Amino acid sequence: MNVTAGGTAILGYAGGAVLLRYTGPQGVFAVAACLTALGAAVVAATVREHSVRLTRRPGLRQTRRTNAELFAHPGRRALLLALWVPNGLIVGCEALFISYDPGHAGTFLAAGSAGMLLGDLVVGRLLTAGRRRRHTVALRLLLAAPFLLFAVHPPAPVLAVAVFVASTGFAATLPLQERLLELTPEAIRGQVQGVEAAGRMTWQGLGAAIAGGLAQYLGAGTAIALAAAASLAVTLLARPFRPAGGDRPH
Repeated sequence: MNVTAGGTAILGYAGGAVLLRYTGPQGVFAVAACLTALGAAVVAATVREHSVRLTRRPGLRQTRRTNAELFAHPGRRALLLALWVPNGLIVGCEALFISYDPGHAGTFLAAGSAGMLLGDLVVGRLLTAGRRRRHTVALRLLLAAPFLLFAVHPPAPVLAVAVFVASTGFAATLPLQERLLELTPEAIRGQVQGVEAAGRMTWQGLGAAIAGGLAQYLGAGTAIALAAAASLAVTLLARPFRPAGGDRPH
C-alpha cells in the first residue's frame, strides 16, 4: 500500500503539473473531482467484503474499553507516540513548501514522494525484520535531520535532494507497525491498526497547524527547521521499549 501510494503521488504531481499548465487550477480540481467520483463508483460496484466479522458490532463502551487496554501497555504507548508525532511534524514541514518557495514546491513534493517510495521498497523488501528493527531510530533521525537545511536557505536543488533523502525515513513506520502488532493480542489487532492510522492522520493535521502557526511569526524556513528539530527531539527522547518475558501479547 505504501509503495502504491508513493508511486501514485509521483504520477499525480506530474499529471497535475501538465493539467495546471493547460487548464489552470480550476481544471485540475475538476479533473481530480471526476476521477475521485469514478474511483468511488468502481469501488462501490466491484469491491466486496470477505473478511471475518463479528456477529455483533462493538458498541462505544466496548471500543473505549479496548482503547484503554491498548494504551495501558507502556510499549504500545511508546510505539504509538513514535508512529504519530515525528511523522506528523515532518508532514507539517511539507505543508510549508508552497509558502517557502512557490516556484519549486512541486519539485519538493515530488522528491518527497519519490524518497518515500524508495525507502519503502528498500526497507520493506531488502531488509530482514531484524535489520528493519535495528535501523528504526536511524531512519527516524534521517526523516527529520535534512529539513534543518531550510533554516539556511540553500539552492533549491540542494533542498530537493535533502527532501528526497529525508523522505526515505518514512519507512521507519514499517518496523514500528510490525512491533506494535507483536505487542497486541490478536483479537484486537484490527482496532490497534485503526487507532494507529487515525492518530497518524490526526498528527499530520496537527503538524501542519503547528508549522503554519510558527511560520506566521518566524517565516517558513525557520518554521520548517524548528518542526524538524522537534521531530528529532521526540525521536531521541522517546525511550525505546524492550519487552521482558511477561510483556508478550496474550
